[in-house]
Amino acid sequence: MRDGEHVAIGGCTLSRTPMAMIWALIRAKKKNLTISRSITSTEGDLLLASGVSSHVITSWFSQGIVWGVSKVMRHYTERKLARFDEWSHMSIGLRYRAGAMGLPFMPSRSMLGSDVGERVADQTKTMACPFTGEPLTLLPALNPDLALIHVQRCDAFGNAQLDGLQFMDIDIAMAAKRVILTTERIISNEQIRRLPDATRIPFFAVEAVVEVPIGCAPHECYGAL
Repeated sequence: MRDGEHVAIGGCTLSRTPMAMIWALIRAKKKNLTISRSITSTEGDLLLASGVSSHVITSWFSQGIVWGVSKVMRHYTERKLARFDEWSHMSIGLRYRAGAMGLPFMPSRSMLGSDVGERVADQTKTMACPFTGEPLTLLPALNPDLALIHVQRCDAFGNAQLDGLQFMDIDIAMAAKRVILTTERIISNEQIRRLPDATRIPFFAVEAVVEVPIGCAPHECYGAL
């Protein structure tokens, strides 16, 4: 990974966050990374406070609703120490989906008429639907330079199986230029083939696999922690 790249983080909030890789980025003293994720939690605090990231793209930045928005994010954003782009939950997912499909944008009604849409208006465009004439927002695709995703198991080739909620990880993996998987355990390709319908991320999308048991701690990993 090079300084200044766009890195997508798999999982969501406190679930299946690749924390082992987050700490690896911090120890490596990476700089000026753009971080994107469906919903950002404490890993975002760490990435901003350590100086690893200077730009976060997400739909929510908090441990959870009861805690309110991140105080670290507010500190860095209000003092213009870092950039924070907030999108709606739907729109961030559609941006990854566009990237996964190889499209430059995704048409949507998401954020039309909302304050969230107005805050990122300089990054979107609008058009009239050629069939109905109704207004649409055009959401630009997200194609990260690198995706960091934690999974329950995969083989050495990168065929990964996910248990529980998949969040946006499949689209992220297909949209990213490179993917590094951390996994609770590496199993044989023979075991993977016994349940082919459980394989959600294919080997041809994966750059590297790292076996890291409890690699999400202190966040949770369904079925493992």
